[in-house]
Amino acid sequence: MSELRALFDHATDGIENPRLEQVALCTAQRRRTRRRGAAAAAVASTLVLAVAVVVGSQTGGVRSDSTLPAGPPGLTPPPPSATSMPSAPALAPAPTWDPRDVDDLPAAAAQVVAALPEVIDPPPSSPLLADDPVGSAIVAVEERGTAQVLGTDGAWRTVPLDGRYPRIALSPGGTRLAVYYYVDTEDPDHTYAVTVHDLATGGSTVLQPPSGFVPWDDTGWSFLDEDLLLLNSGQASYAVPLATGAAEPRPYRAGLSRTVDPDGDVLVSPDWSERNVLLDYAGATPREVSMEQTGRLARIVADDDTVVGTSYENGPFAVYVADRATLTPQASLPILDPEANYSNWGLGPQALLDDGTVLLRVAALGGGRATGFRLVLWDPADGALSVVSSTDLPVEALVVFASGLLRS
Repeated sequence: MSELRALFDHATDGIENPRLEQVALCTAQRRRTRRRGAAAAAVASTLVLAVAVVVGSQTGGVRSDSTLPAGPPGLTPPPPSATSMPSAPALAPAPTWDPRDVDDLPAAAAQVVAALPEVIDPPPSSPLLADDPVGSAIVAVEERGTAQVLGTDGAWRTVPLDGRYPRIALSPGGTRLAVYYYVDTEDPDHTYAVTVHDLATGGSTVLQPPSGFVPWDDTGWSFLDEDLLLLNSGQASYAVPLATGAAEPRPYRAGLSRTVDPDGDVLVSPDWSERNVLLDYAGATPREVSMEQTGRLARIVADDDTVVGTSYENGPFAVYVADRATLTPQASLPILDPEANYSNWGLGPQALLDDGTVLLRVAALGGGRATGFRLVLWDPADGALSVVSSTDLPVEALVVFASGLLRS
């Protein structure tokens, strides 16, 4: 299970730790474990094989595409019983969108995000970051053991990797790239340390976990801001300043979904086995907000006033925009979800933009496709959908964004 989760945690970016979204694993027990490289590689091969199954199935064969494979039994939580489900939010009816038709959407009328290209297509090679630094990057890609960042100047740079099963994260402003690895007990040269690359200088800094750190399945590094990292492991969280490396315990819970707002405050949607409340850590003490009106939210993103996430608990799978203070729904986008493909992994919010529109990351599964994704702009005010950027990178590639640069 731990190796499968490692791949699922990589699929979407988001905050969270992407390689096929962790929503399909929301009922999995978080247990202490160390990863075996051979087992993880075997799971990766299984997922890649499953991609071929999806391609064939969408051209007339049997479809099995809930996570690309339908998923081992028990990965996807059953919907709540009818008696326990809260009432649906009182929103004006909106048409259901079939995301398999994503390539039929029009292109966005103007460049929505500065420095974000229409097509994300890293070259076979690019100059080393150490030899040709760049102030910041809008996107980073890891594929087949090579990491590249796309600078805001429009050029790609390469960041060397040294280990199996790498994971990458960009800081909100795109000035730092964090690289760490799943630990293989048969490879003593790698630990849970993280290397942080400064894109403006090409230099790097290595940070270590604190004394007493206990690794769990979901152990990973992310950014709270440009100079402060977050180490999560099970129910333990630590803020680690880049300047000192001195870890400070934080109260953030593990959960179904976690995000960081523009101010560096954390929000957590707990797992299905826990109370249906959003934990908002802005302020001195965490605030609990009921998710009954939206249903339990996954793949959340947020700003000071608004939370966006996906849910299928109150009815058909949908993207919800809700007031942060009360989680009262303000808009929704119902999604057609054949065989749970999109609710399990294939669709979720990528960013909440400053103008109130939402960037959705949508897997390209229509027309026999099973690779790549599209960044789709959704305007909750009028329901309009358009494509901002796309990629045909394989599903096992890691593609992460600088969240702050996307927002503004």
